[in-house]
Amino acid sequence: MPKLNLNDPLVKEFISTHAGEQGYLVLKAIGKGKTDEQISRKLKIRVNDVRSILNTLHYMGVITYTKVRDRPNWYTYTWFLREERIIELLRERYEEELKKLEEKLAFENTYTFFRCGNKCEKLPFELAFEYDFKCPECGSPLKEYDNTPDKRKIRRKMNMISNLLSSIQDNGFGKRKSAGKKKKAR
Repeated sequence: MPKLNLNDPLVKEFISTHAGEQGYLVLKAIGKGKTDEQISRKLKIRVNDVRSILNTLHYMGVITYTKVRDRPNWYTYTWFLREERIIELLRERYEEELKKLEEKLAFENTYTFFRCGNKCEKLPFELAFEYDFKCPECGSPLKEYDNTPDKRKIRRKMNMISNLLSSIQDNGFGKRKSAGKKKKAR
């Protein structure tokens, strides 16, 4: 089975947003299964902090565990990744973000923008006209703003997301079943 690329910047961004920077490190450290003590030693993070992070990741559903009784009243938990859940969450998050970025790019392509020399918020022509081409924040004159770098940044993020989504699809992870398709008989 192909592996999810945990080094992808969007995977890191997603996990770090929900579980913190250390959460991402803990997730990567789990590998094929580790105990909280093993993770603590590997990352040099206090075991109580690791346990807290593991609980956060478990609550997200991206990890699971097995519990083994070592001696009376003592259990050892071994933690494992749930790649299919990570992919499901990534798909939900980034498909939605991709739609928003497409709308934002369409907006950037549709309007001519104006901005003051103090780099306050840029305004589309219609709003700049209403403010008599004076910045509503600082009162400075508004000049036409070249939003090419903004559009380039949006396209770059869209490409990153598209690449992640297609790699998830190409790896056979989380493929959605199409309505109306029948399973082949064996």
